[in-house]
Amino acid sequence: MAFASVATAQNDTSIKVTPETFNRAESDFMYQAIINNAEGESNTYYHFRNITQLDKQTVIRMNRDVLYSGSVWDNKEGLTITYPETDGRYATIQVMDNDHYTLDIFNKPGTYELAPAETDFVYLILRIQVIDPLDPQEIQYINDLQNQFTAVSKSNESFPQHNWDLESLADVRAQYVSDALNYDSFDGMQGKRGEVNEETRHIATAAGWGLLPEEAATYLIFGEDVEKGASYKSTFEVPENTGFWSITVYNADGYMESDNNIVNSSNVTLNDDGTFTVYFGSEEQVGDVSNRLDAPADGWNYLLRIYEPGQSVLNGEYKLPKGEKVNSTAK
Repeated sequence: MAFASVATAQNDTSIKVTPETFNRAESDFMYQAIINNAEGESNTYYHFRNITQLDKQTVIRMNRDVLYSGSVWDNKEGLTITYPETDGRYATIQVMDNDHYTLDIFNKPGTYELAPAETDFVYLILRIQVIDPLDPQEIQYINDLQNQFTAVSKSNESFPQHNWDLESLADVRAQYVSDALNYDSFDGMQGKRGEVNEETRHIATAAGWGLLPEEAATYLIFGEDVEKGASYKSTFEVPENTGFWSITVYNADGYMESDNNIVNSSNVTLNDDGTFTVYFGSEEQVGDVSNRLDAPADGWNYLLRIYEPGQSVLNGEYKLPKGEKVNSTAK
């Protein structure tokens, strides 16, 4: 795991994590994991050059519909951020501070000056859409684009090592990840300081660290109490959007376990009425059907991501369907 080297930093003077300190502690923890992936360097992009590999998930609820680049930057004296031409392909740079607030989102080509903010360090999350993950030329094209995204820190200092107690951090996180299953979205939990719901934003920090605010991407989480080892199906309306959408299945802890865990607007098979049905379970359980996703036997959930969502999504009119247990092999 990417976090293994983080755990070695704990010592006898570590600071116990409480609900009041969780957002900062979790962000410190994630920042360090990202820096470790970049060979210990702050102020430099770490690029994921291929779709997310199962053994290289640096944060929970990653996906394979975009290629990520991530970096922790010293913003004490500001940053200069460059967004190149992308020929219309979906790409965003999200700027997130050390308390898990989103400072800004850049989604058009240009050069941007980021002013110093409440925290000295920020995280830049670059997402570039993958249309066909099986096409090597597609991946190479995105890799070339990644190299053109740049940022320059005016102070350029390294992120300091954190000293949080990792056991208490894990305990608080686990409770909030469990609590997240009581919500059907992260509405109001991510965004600018002073604009988010301070009573619930810790849920997003725990269950979806690094997520975009809902106006940029809406995340709907399926958290029904499913029977372990059983198979299910759900029929969806296509969500209103001007970007794209995806469904990704995760284990109970929020990590992908299978290479067959995603259906999205590029690969979905629609029903005759324009809806689509997704099967959650093995081929042995549900048959050789379209839109079948593996469901971890020890518990699972899924996240529907809607990039650049339409009004029916933003106003809550669009709802996730219920899960229907599949008792026999589908025909």
